[in-house]
Amino acid sequence: MARTPRVTLPGVTHHHHRLNGVRLHWVEQGDGVPVVFLHGFPEFWWSWRHQIPALAEHFRVVAVDMRGFNESDKPTYGYDLTTLAGDIAALIDHLGGKAHVVGHDWGGAVAYQLAMDAPRKVDRLAILNAPHPDAWIEAWLTHPEQQRKSWYVFLDLLPDLPEALYREQFANGTIRLVRVMHPDAVAVYRRAFEKPGVATAAINYYREIVRDMGRRRRLKPKRIHRPVRVLWGEKDVALHPVVNDIAARWCDDFEVTYVPDAWHWLASERPKLVNRFLLDFLR
Repeated sequence: MARTPRVTLPGVTHHHHRLNGVRLHWVEQGDGVPVVFLHGFPEFWWSWRHQIPALAEHFRVVAVDMRGFNESDKPTYGYDLTTLAGDIAALIDHLGGKAHVVGHDWGGAVAYQLAMDAPRKVDRLAILNAPHPDAWIEAWLTHPEQQRKSWYVFLDLLPDLPEALYREQFANGTIRLVRVMHPDAVAVYRRAFEKPGVATAAINYYREIVRDMGRRRRLKPKRIHRPVRVLWGEKDVALHPVVNDIAARWCDDFEVTYVPDAWHWLASERPKLVNRFLLDFLR
């Protein structure tokens, strides 16, 4: 069987390094202060393809395949937020010790966790349609609209079935990405998602946070002292803005900008807006 060609972009360099017990893959472009980009489900580093060249004119841009995705290792363990944040903390150490962090979806949840667990490694935190993990848990348990939007999480707790259903959605063109992305882009994500081990690893992110809900509810979230800026598409079908209201209680410097006509994948839907947002905040 022929090997699928590696997805790349002009000007980026590919890197692999063993960090926090796993071999992570990332791409880099540019020089200066590191900006670490963390993708969501069911994507990989390429989800930041519109941001990488724009930000690389001012920063050392690092876009990661998070644990379990694309070219990074896919172990059977380590999909709890503490371990995932530890992966990125180790990467930032490898890069020089401190970075701006940008996260979307699960990448945003990991970014919030990183800012709680390793605040000295984070300079500024930019979030695109992603919940503070403890805010998501509180909203899921107490807010009817977030409960309605999170119905699919119950499905993801089942063994094997979710993996098969997501593969089928990619195959028949019903995966949510098709709402806002060109079919060629969806095909790129499909090829990455169908790599051995990726589907189970990706869904384990959901399984682990549900397993951890009881423990997290007993603990008060660590306060985030770094500046946090959130860009939020209001048409998001999986997340309610109440998660931002809750997250603000645990952050010293927190602002949200809402985009009424956008969905969940802002980096692809509104790339110029996202680039302006990031450059205004991070420069």
